[in-house]
Amino acid sequence: MTTATSRPCVFALGLAAAWGLLAAGPARAQSGKADAPKAEGPSFARDVAPILVANCVGCHSPGRPGANRGKLDMTSFDKFIKGGNDGPAAEPGKPEESHLVLRVKGEETPRMPQGGNDVRLGAPAIAAMEAWIKAGAKLDAGLNPKAPFKSYAASLDDVAKANTAKLSPEERDAKVKEAGLERWKKANPELKPEIETSEHYALFSTLPKDRATRLIKSMESSLGAIRRALGAEMTNWPEKVGLYVFPERKDYVEFVRTVKQREVDEHEDGDADLKTTQPYVVVYSPPEAATESAATAAAPRRKGRSRRPEPAEAGRRSTTSLLTENVTRGAAAAAGAPRWLAEGLGGVVALEGRSGPAQKLRMDALDAFRRGWPTKATEVLAGGGDNVSPDEFHGVSFGLVECLTSPMFRPVFPQFLKEISKQGGAKIDDVVKDVYGVDRGEFLTQTGEWIASAYGGDQ
Repeated sequence: MTTATSRPCVFALGLAAAWGLLAAGPARAQSGKADAPKAEGPSFARDVAPILVANCVGCHSPGRPGANRGKLDMTSFDKFIKGGNDGPAAEPGKPEESHLVLRVKGEETPRMPQGGNDVRLGAPAIAAMEAWIKAGAKLDAGLNPKAPFKSYAASLDDVAKANTAKLSPEERDAKVKEAGLERWKKANPELKPEIETSEHYALFSTLPKDRATRLIKSMESSLGAIRRALGAEMTNWPEKVGLYVFPERKDYVEFVRTVKQREVDEHEDGDADLKTTQPYVVVYSPPEAATESAATAAAPRRKGRSRRPEPAEAGRRSTTSLLTENVTRGAAAAAGAPRWLAEGLGGVVALEGRSGPAQKLRMDALDAFRRGWPTKATEVLAGGGDNVSPDEFHGVSFGLVECLTSPMFRPVFPQFLKEISKQGGAKIDDVVKDVYGVDRGEFLTQTGEWIASAYGGDQ
C-alpha cells in the first residue's frame, strides 16, 4: 500500500454545519445592512428575524435539509409565513397553536432547532416569538415581504458585536465580570470564586492566588498556538473570554445544565460558547490536575513502538490543557467549523505530542482504521451517531486533524479551514474539490494511509 508520505495528501468529507446559537434573548439593535422601521410593541425585524437567521434559515433554505423535507422555506417573510407541509408556521394571535412555537418548545416533533440540547433556544427567544405571534404575526410596515431576512435583520452575533463595540474597555470588562459571577452562582451559589484577569481572559476559580496567576499566564502563552492553528480572525474576540474552573464535577454539570441548557455526557470535562456575548469556557479540573500533569510530563519516554497508555495515565490532564482545548474547539465552532474539525483542532493544539491522552487518541484512530477506515471515518465526518462511540469520534477527529496539520500537508490547511467554516459542512465535498482538486474517495484513501503509517509504526 502506498504510504501517506509518498504523494501529496488530499482530503474530503464532513458534516452538516452545526446550526444553533443559544439565544440569550431578543435582539434589540438593527444591523448596519438596512434600517428597519421602528415599531411599537413586538417587531418581526427587531425581535424575531434575528433569531430565525441565527438558528433556522441555514437549514430552511432552498436545497438544504429543512426545506427539502418539510417544504418550509424561511428565507423571506412571505415564504416563512406560508409554512410547509404542516401548514402555516404562525397562527396570528394564537402562539399556543403555532407550529413555530410548538416545535421550538419541543411540544411538537421534530423539535427545532435540531442538533441536541446544546442548540436549544433560550426562554427569552421563545418568549419573543410568542409575543410577536400574539400581537398578530405581522411584518413591520414598510418592509418587503419578498426580501431576504438578512437584508433587514442582523444575526444575533452581529447584534452582540455591534452593542459590544459601543462600550469602553472598562465597560466590557465590567460586563464580563458581572456575567461571570451570575453564571457561577447558577452552578453553586455557596461557592465563591476569585477573579483573575489578563489581556484576553477573565479567570473565575477557587484556586489559590499564586496558582490562578500562573494559570492565566499559561493561557496567555497558549494563545499563540491557538492563533497559529486557527488564524487571527477566529480568535479576534471583542471581549475577554471568561474561564470557569470548577474543582467538583457536580458544579460543572450544574453550570452546563443551567447556562448551556443541556445535559452532560458522563465522559466530558469541558465546554465553550465563544459566539455569545461575554464568551466563556468552562471545565471540570480537580485540584490535583496540575500535579498529575507535571508528573506525567516528567516521566521518561520509552523507545520503540507506540503503546496504549494505562487508563490513569491517559486521563491526566492539566487545567491549562483542558482550557486550551476548549478555547480552540469553541473558537473553531463559533466560526462555523464542523464538529469533527473543531474537536480535532482542540485536541491537536492542547495535547503534547507524546502525552498519555494524545497517545490514546492516536490508538483509537488506529483501531478505527483497522476496523475499516472508509466506514468509520465517514460516520465521524457525518457527525457520529449510534454506531460511533465517543472514543472513536474523538480519536478519528484527532487523527484527521493531525494529518491535515502535519508538516507535509499543512500549507493548504488554512485555506481548507477558512472555506469549510465559511460554507459549512454540507459543502465540504465542493470545498475539498476546490482546495485539493480531489473527491471524497481519494480523501479517505490518503487519510487512512497516513493514519496507518504515522500511528502504526515506530514513533
